[in-house]
Amino acid sequence: MPARWPRPYFYAVIFLVIVLDQLTKAWVAAAFRPEMSTTLIPGFFNLTYVQNTGIAFGLFKGQGLLVGFFVAALALAAGFYARGLNWAGWEPNVVGGCLCGGALGNLLDRTRLGYVVDFFDVHLGPHHWPVFNVADSLICLSVTWIVLRQLGISQPAASS
Repeated sequence: MPARWPRPYFYAVIFLVIVLDQLTKAWVAAAFRPEMSTTLIPGFFNLTYVQNTGIAFGLFKGQGLLVGFFVAALALAAGFYARGLNWAGWEPNVVGGCLCGGALGNLLDRTRLGYVVDFFDVHLGPHHWPVFNVADSLICLSVTWIVLRQLGISQPAASS
């Protein structure tokens, strides 16, 4: 039977994502100075503390009003999309919870600090991917999951 509203574990996933995201960011902010970096896997992975005033991948740095409009537009689009979901299964609740939790984790930073704390620095030699965080990771994974499902590439596991 279709469900029109998210299940309780949707909210539990949001909560867990926000807690994990904020704890990791608090640890980085306490352990590092801005732009400080430490190598974990030489030539591939560092922890680098970045204060990101832009949006995804550091785009639109210092453009607070533009970022605000972009975030509001995304929230409206997500709300419109979510109205048509069947919330009965695990998939929309977990994927949606990760997406919302990640967005709220970054929004907390942006409203509290004026920037988002980023620290995962993946690179191949001198070629660096933009620095990101736990929230960014879960947003990207969730959006990828949604796109694959919409394209029919990924199917949920059969339930017993």
